[in-house]
Amino acid sequence: MSSRAPSRALGDVAIDGGATPVAGRSSDRLAAALVIPLTLVLVVLIGLLYVVFRPVRVDGPSMEPVLLSGDRVLVQPGYGFPRRGDVVVVTDEPRPGEDLIKRVVGVPGDTVEVRDDVAIVNGENEAYGFPLTLAAGTRPYRLPAVTVPMGTVYLMGDNRPVSFDSRDFGPVPVDSVMGRVVAVILPPPRAHALDYGTR
Repeated sequence: MSSRAPSRALGDVAIDGGATPVAGRSSDRLAAALVIPLTLVLVVLIGLLYVVFRPVRVDGPSMEPVLLSGDRVLVQPGYGFPRRGDVVVVTDEPRPGEDLIKRVVGVPGDTVEVRDDVAIVNGENEAYGFPLTLAAGTRPYRLPAVTVPMGTVYLMGDNRPVSFDSRDFGPVPVDSVMGRVVAVILPPPRAHALDYGTR
């Protein structure tokens, strides 16, 4: 009669009494071997994200409802010449050291007029306007037509009644446009890409 200890099961491997659980050790090694490369890949991807894009925090309600105060957005620097409808970050204009996030309403050569906070671009209502709710006692902007000079863009916030924009300080130099907002990344429930269509 054998005095051998009874077998006991460990996962899918039957191990004789007193033996070392080989399957457990090999799966731990595999997990450890995967953690380091996956961590490195993640770090590289995050690094590339921050090289290609720049994170910026939205401060204030002037771009509601598209962007809310406190949102973190990704900005694509050097994406080309701004186009109508682009949401852009402008640096050092009109005040040095300040960043503004606004929508491009007019590009060089466009005629822009503002009636009741609605931009009329080249004689037509802009395509990117939003319904406006003016606070009690607020008087809507009405500005005569201006032609956007070469090398500049005309900017307005989507939340017109509270926005400080080209209606106040005029068109801004294209050189001051740091980049275009491509996505909201934080907070997570609001994460989404901005839709610029196929322009």
